[in-house]
Amino acid sequence: MNIETVREESRDEKWFQTDHIKADLKGRSVRGGISTMAAQVLTFIMTTAQTVVLARLLVPEDFGLIAMVSSVTGFVTIFKDLGLSSAIIQKEKLTQQEVSSVFWLNVLICLGIALGIALLSPAIAYFYDEDRLLPITLIFALNIFIVGFSIQHGALMRRQMRFKRLSLIQLSAVSINILAGILMAWLGFGYWTLVLQGFIFTVLETIALWTSCDWRPSFSFKILNVKPFVKFGAGISGFDLVNHFSRNMDDIFVGKFVGSVALGLYSKAYQLLMLPITQLRNPLNSVALPALSSLQNDEFRYRGFYTRYLFILAFFSMPTVVYLGVFADELILIVLGEQWSEAGLLFQLLAIAAFIQPVLSTTGLILITTGKVNRYFKIGLINAICMVSGFGIGVWLDGVKGVAIANSVVVYALFIPTLWFNLYKSPVSVVQFLREILQPLGFALISGAVMLFYIHYMSNLNMQLPAIAFCALGFFVGAFTYIGLMAAFSASREKLMQIINIRTFFK
Repeated sequence: MNIETVREESRDEKWFQTDHIKADLKGRSVRGGISTMAAQVLTFIMTTAQTVVLARLLVPEDFGLIAMVSSVTGFVTIFKDLGLSSAIIQKEKLTQQEVSSVFWLNVLICLGIALGIALLSPAIAYFYDEDRLLPITLIFALNIFIVGFSIQHGALMRRQMRFKRLSLIQLSAVSINILAGILMAWLGFGYWTLVLQGFIFTVLETIALWTSCDWRPSFSFKILNVKPFVKFGAGISGFDLVNHFSRNMDDIFVGKFVGSVALGLYSKAYQLLMLPITQLRNPLNSVALPALSSLQNDEFRYRGFYTRYLFILAFFSMPTVVYLGVFADELILIVLGEQWSEAGLLFQLLAIAAFIQPVLSTTGLILITTGKVNRYFKIGLINAICMVSGFGIGVWLDGVKGVAIANSVVVYALFIPTLWFNLYKSPVSVVQFLREILQPLGFALISGAVMLFYIHYMSNLNMQLPAIAFCALGFFVGAFTYIGLMAAFSASREKLMQIINIRTFFK
């Protein structure tokens, strides 16, 4: 064995070790959370600015066309990962041959998906009776193929909890992509702006991941090496498939039975609502997945980490959604402009479900990190059947508004059953879950009532504040009420102080 081979093995081996993570789990979780949250905040600011600009340079139909394609092709692209990245993160011990085999399997899967989407493109255009969807779909296919070369590099970096580097990659790719998108929209590219943006982002991210993660796959592939990963990932992929199916059937129903303009309004309202939520939830989930996976054999530490993570998510997400729902009309006007005013009601209806969805989704993380992927798939299937049925009834009764209402009705109807099913025989009980979210839930609703009173009071005074000033003042009213309630009671005050001094929260 020559020196160069030894160096390569040493270089690759460092990406497989995780003992150092357990030794400093608290520090890595805090640093990773701070880095990722900072990146998400900056991403949110830049993405919001982009949304403000593109909403004025493009029209609802442009966004509707992209939603038509993504709602259909998304079913197929669920298989691009097969849950293999989560399997790589969750497995305690890895070898070069295993990861290399998984890498090449991912590349082959993405190639097959890309070819499948390309073959589906005429059918998609025919289904919607829209010829412009054909070339859009072909670009989507190429995009998926490129993604296959970076999935495992990203998984190895998350497994190592190298969130600072991942955050820099995200910020760089997003910044360049946004500038390119605004330039294309200004030059009159229309809906092609949105199509090419996705392609540019994928290329930039792939190059950056290969540069930052110096692990390189061996030119070998063995079925025995990938079997355990495929078995684990099958449950995750099954859930992702049925979940995507249920979460995108609303777009398909609206696009097919109401039209592209209505779909543009609906999809943009949903995207705008989820933007701040995903900027909060995704970084927390990114930190929690490897951390909880490393604690899967330590029930006490596992429960302690999860409940603290759940409280942090509830603490920030619940009042955020309440604020967005209360000031929906004004925010739509500020961010999107007057041509999107009809999206205000849809935004509020979708916010009802979004109030509880982020915290409920964390129970799926318990199933993944404890290896209960079969149960994970089953609950996804049950949710999908109920959600799609609700969308079908909703669009039949009241068009696009009925779909938004159905979304909330199904989410709350399944809340307790989903909790019980996901937490059964897990380190966390239903009572412990509800206890962690009770204070944020109650205080967020009270702050919402105070903000509604603020709107009513300002209306009676006939004060014509600019929309931005009106919303900003309303935010401070809601935040003051929420934080004040948190500080007023000893139990919530202790957790509030722990969040302020975040390093003590994960002790």
